[in-house]
Amino acid sequence: MIVIPEIQIQDGKVITGAAIEVEDIIHEITPQQALMDFVSDGAQMLQIVDIDAARSKPTNNESLIKEMLNQTDIPIQVAGGIRTLSQINDWFEAGAARVILGTIAITDSPLVVEAASRHPGGIIVHMATRNGYVMIDGWKTQTAFMPQDLIRDLQMTGIAGVVHKGTERLDSEFEEALALTERLSHDVSIPVYSSGTVRTLDDIARQRYLPNINGVIISHALMTGQIALKDALHVAAQKETNLQPESITHNVNMGIHHGVRAYLAAYNSSQPARVWNLALRDMITEDNPYMEILIPQIDLELDTENLSRRELQACYESELDKADIVIVVLEGVEAEAWTGFECGYARARGKYIYGITSDQTVKGPSQQRFEAMCDELIHFTWGDEFTKTHAEISHALATRVMVQNQ
Repeated sequence: MIVIPEIQIQDGKVITGAAIEVEDIIHEITPQQALMDFVSDGAQMLQIVDIDAARSKPTNNESLIKEMLNQTDIPIQVAGGIRTLSQINDWFEAGAARVILGTIAITDSPLVVEAASRHPGGIIVHMATRNGYVMIDGWKTQTAFMPQDLIRDLQMTGIAGVVHKGTERLDSEFEEALALTERLSHDVSIPVYSSGTVRTLDDIARQRYLPNINGVIISHALMTGQIALKDALHVAAQKETNLQPESITHNVNMGIHHGVRAYLAAYNSSQPARVWNLALRDMITEDNPYMEILIPQIDLELDTENLSRRELQACYESELDKADIVIVVLEGVEAEAWTGFECGYARARGKYIYGITSDQTVKGPSQQRFEAMCDELIHFTWGDEFTKTHAEISHALATRVMVQNQ
């Protein structure tokens, strides 16, 4: 689990609080010094929030934050009042490792899709909640959306993760916010980070045992000295000693003398597509007898009419976990949301992804986004005969797999 220190900046000063109903606390340390202290204490990543921009004030801290980006090589994710594609591009050009979107991610899904496509792995969504509903506009406006209704759709946009922050302040509500973060993390395959849920080292230790929470973002406890970053990093890095063997996924050595289990993520809702994909599998396995390929929509024989979307997703997740590699047919992905889930989950699990694509196809935003998630692309030329096209793909795939795993 990663610990991400957060520096909140208002009027050029470090603050904590930043909630409507709680008075902000101004800290004596400068933002630049806070940055360098966290770097020297071993931070792996930092988060900087422009509170003035988030609250739509006429002045902001953009220049100061850009100076801070040049102070260190540690990855920094930037947040606060980022509402246009131009702003997003500008922050990446300034050196930000990630850009965090808040209100705009809830109100303008096409912008999020475009940003995620242009900056693969670089867009994070900040989802603030209160009393079970999503809050926007600097936590001032309650929407009608519940977070579990939005997080699955957000995953399909190609974002790299979600930060969840419960804006409640009572201890009992603090616990509820953490419980909600944990529930949300089970609904998606992308990383989910908890914000505002660490007051003591025990809080870090507890969250380390929650398997689907990828990290914690800490501001107030670090700035007030309640905990030290070095101690927090030490607790977060401790290894589990009681894992059951079946809960550990081992990588399989692959190569000409080793079997390779492949998961074929492909658009299968039309009969021609099913025929094309089955013929592709036959060609690959005939040419490469060491490869075993699963087409989940065909081989698993799932009762799709009676299974919920989450139950179907769990079945696919189980097969993706077993796979050594993932092969994604990128033709037709505009109409198939499952491809986004399969790519996102495979990437989160560290699977090597091969994308199959044609240079002749006009690529829409979805295909571009999925291509960016692949480790390698295999290009082919459409032909009148399946056999020639599939032979081209099969040969290229076999060559890539063997070279990669020698």
